[in-house]
Amino acid sequence: PENNDCAVAEEVTIKGAETKRPDIVFYVNGIALGVLELKRSTVSVSEGIRQNLLNQRRDFIEHFFTTIQLVMAGNDTEGLRYGVIETPEKYFLRWRDPSDASPEPDQPLLHGLREVCAPARLLELIHDFTVFDSGTKKICRHNQYEGVKAAHPFVTRGEGGIIWHSQGSGKSLTMVWLAKWILEHDARKRVLII
Repeated sequence: PENNDCAVAEEVTIKGAETKRPDIVFYVNGIALGVLELKRSTVSVSEGIRQNLLNQRRDFIEHFFTTIQLVMAGNDTEGLRYGVIETPEKYFLRWRDPSDASPEPDQPLLHGLREVCAPARLLELIHDFTVFDSGTKKICRHNQYEGVKAAHPFVTRGEGGIIWHSQGSGKSLTMVWLAKWILEHDARKRVLII
């Protein structure tokens, strides 16, 4: 991560069928990888999500989203929500600490940005925790990320373990991300899915 140039730009003008100005654009090595729509604390984050979804349409600035890997919206009261391109509004996610105790309870937006957009985490989410599932792009939830990261030392030591998930929490995708990591980090290992 430290070998990359990371930059943030405010109100970038994008010309298309309709000219739009996303509030914040995150660049890595000059490539736009993240976009953030900010709302006042009295306006729901849902408005920012809907604005991002509208901007992805062909009749707005669809071409701008060809390199975007993380689509975000936030405000000072609800914090940050994130997804990938074409994520329906109801599937936008909130990053939570494993302890579920934010060190900045009065600044949920800043806390979310620090957790998701720190250069190392941002690149890790894009490279290691994004997948296409039957043609639909998906990114991990915080619990999937933490589960896979917690499994790394066990796999490295050749030990087994259990990752506890509830119904609908993304067990299959967690297994995909863990299997991908195993195969990338030890060419001698094999993954068997039953």
